[in-house]
Amino acid sequence: MTNAKNKTAAEALKGYEEAVSYGKEAVDAVMKSNAIFVKGVQDINTALFGLAQANLEDSVAATQKIFDCKTVADVIDVQSALAQSSYTKAVEDSRKLSDLSVKVAEAASKPITKQVNAAVEKFSKPIAA
Repeated sequence: MTNAKNKTAAEALKGYEEAVSYGKEAVDAVMKSNAIFVKGVQDINTALFGLAQANLEDSVAATQKIFDCKTVADVIDVQSALAQSSYTKAVEDSRKLSDLSVKVAEAASKPITKQVNAAVEKFSKPIAA
């Protein structure tokens, strides 16, 4: 009878240790994911700042082009070219930011996905009889 109690106590202790270990691993995965996410957001902010700076420089150049025009027709031509260029640049910039955001999301989710997969694998194994 004492052997059965000792075995049960040992199994309970082992289960407790596994639960604590799983909890620590889960917290570690969240911390890694958070660090990757924060770095990614910093990268996105840097990209946004660069785009804003480039847009400001483009606006100054566009204003100069408009001031250099001699006729209304020249102004219309310059304005049309600027509108087309601005649209193309906006689409390209949007694509770059979208790609960067997707990369950040994928990278940030990897540690958590890995931990979840490990937990599913571990807990889906049949319990030894």
